[in-house]
Amino acid sequence: MLKLAQSIALSVLISSVLASSSLASSLNEQLRIQINKGTQGNVRQTADRAVEAGIQAQQSGALDQAISQWNRALDLYQQIGETAAQGRIYDLLGMAYIQIAQLDNAENAFRRSLGSARDEGNTIRQIYGYNNVGQVILQRGQTVEAANSFAEGVRIARIAKHDAGLGLSLSNLGLATYAQGKYRDAIALLEQARGFRDQKKDPIGAANTLNNLGDAYQAIGSFAMAYAAHDRAMTLAQQGGDPANQFRAFDGMMMANRGMGQENRFTEMLNQRLAMANRSNDAWQMLNSLKMVAQHQQQQGKLATAENYYQQAYSVARRLNASREQTFLRDQLGQLRSRKFRWQPR
Repeated sequence: MLKLAQSIALSVLISSVLASSSLASSLNEQLRIQINKGTQGNVRQTADRAVEAGIQAQQSGALDQAISQWNRALDLYQQIGETAAQGRIYDLLGMAYIQIAQLDNAENAFRRSLGSARDEGNTIRQIYGYNNVGQVILQRGQTVEAANSFAEGVRIARIAKHDAGLGLSLSNLGLATYAQGKYRDAIALLEQARGFRDQKKDPIGAANTLNNLGDAYQAIGSFAMAYAAHDRAMTLAQQGGDPANQFRAFDGMMMANRGMGQENRFTEMLNQRLAMANRSNDAWQMLNSLKMVAQHQQQQGKLATAENYYQQAYSVARRLNASREQTFLRDQLGQLRSRKFRWQPR
């Protein structure tokens, strides 16, 4: 019973990594924003420079500064009536607010962008607007409302015959349907999305859809189908240079192997994941990998080895100033040490 509980705990950890990666991948995918660098007078030039300054600040991790620059640009665009530019700024602001976990501000920004797209009569931006709004409310767990937003994206994309928007909207609708526990319905939607992604030769978008599809197949116990979907996602993510989807695909393949009873292969892949994280120099992925290996070692009864990996994970969490992770790891270490040194009758 203890080993079953530990196995479930490791599965939950990996699943939580998959879920967060899914949302991040989808949002990053649909927010490929290109600012129109016009030169219509000094005000426009000043606004454009503020946009660029905000992008540079975002790339350096200074999100508060980026938000300040984009709000400045927004005021200037409003002065000269640049509706299209305002909509794109709202998209940038929405993504920045998501990164600092201000979901209410993110939703407000994306809804303003959607309103701007409607005012312009810009069908394509409306499709992406409904997807952006849907992703924010999906993060809150409002799965039905999110599905409605994605479905509106599907409807508009079908009317416009916009295959890229249709692939994205169907993929997100499948994700929201999966979140409601309707796994077979989700598979049907994601298989449709997969076809449109393949047509557009969009490796990053296709990898995201395939990872969602793999998760859905896992949920109904079709582990061979899950493995195939994640394996293909890994190939496409490598082609598109998308590390987040690579890790997500790898985790999906690991879980599929475990589902098929290939425990030795699962263990090998856990160690490979740790090596991948080390090569990528991604501290968060290193933290996730160390936690996974530690839990697996604990499950195998190798308590000293598990303690070592938990301690390494704790060191990484401290470097990241991840207080919640530090609390979790301290608890795990405390429980592990109490088991190791508990008095045993002779």
